Amino acid sequence: MKDLKHEIVIYNAAALFNARETYFNSALVEKLENIGYRINFPQRDGFELGNLTKILRDKIPPDEIDRVVSNIIYFLDIGVFIPSSDVVLANLDEPVDEGVVIEASYAKLMGKYVIGLRTDVRSPYGNRDGIFGGMHFFSAFQSQRFISHHMSCCTTSERELQMDKLIYKIDKTIEDAELTHQYKLPDYALVNPNIKQILDGANLLFKDLSDYNTPKTTEQIATRYMEKRDIFEEIFPRSDPND
Repeated sequence: MKDLKHEIVIYNAAALFNARETYFNSALVEKLENIGYRINFPQRDGFELGNLTKILRDKIPPDEIDRVVSNIIYFLDIGVFIPSSDVVLANLDEPVDEGVVIEASYAKLMGKYVIGLRTDVRSPYGNRDGIFGGMHFFSAFQSQRFISHHMSCCTTSERELQMDKLIYKIDKTIEDAELTHQYKLPDYALVNPNIKQILDGANLLFKDLSDYNTPKTTEQIATRYMEKRDIFEEIFPRSDPND
């Protein structure tokens, strides 16, 4: 069978809020890229939050900046990175990240192949030896395949061995699925009004842009958002002004 790794794009869906998470994410992505996969990696491929925040300070009141930044991240991840990927690798370690669950759910609705990944031994919802390792089954149900891989390691060599075993499991799972790169979402996803709204917004924000890390690109994104802000914010909930 022909090796099609170089054609497959993986979206790494994972929390990235501390050193432990970002270190593991980058190590995992590096090893997957080393064996031939292409990766959509928000931690690396998204825009620099500091630059975006600084640019928005000149355009909107300070108390609105966080909300606008969150909205733009949502459009990029759900409207660009996931649609252009074939596989979503969803890290479901405790505490399960709400954003990851949403990304996995949307990916499944878009016809993507979702792999749930769990390295955690904590089992707040059941038996650790069960199929989902004791995690909440609703989150696990968003994946077509589920990988449980506890990484018990005390030395550098053990760590590398465990990472290599995990990469093998992921690679084998994708290989068994016999996936090919899809350049277009299935029709049933394109006619879904919620998905269409996100895709349309993402197109307005990011069309013809590729490197989201540069100051020039970040300025373009912020300007596009402010020019059509009412359109972009139609999909987001508004707080009650009387609260």
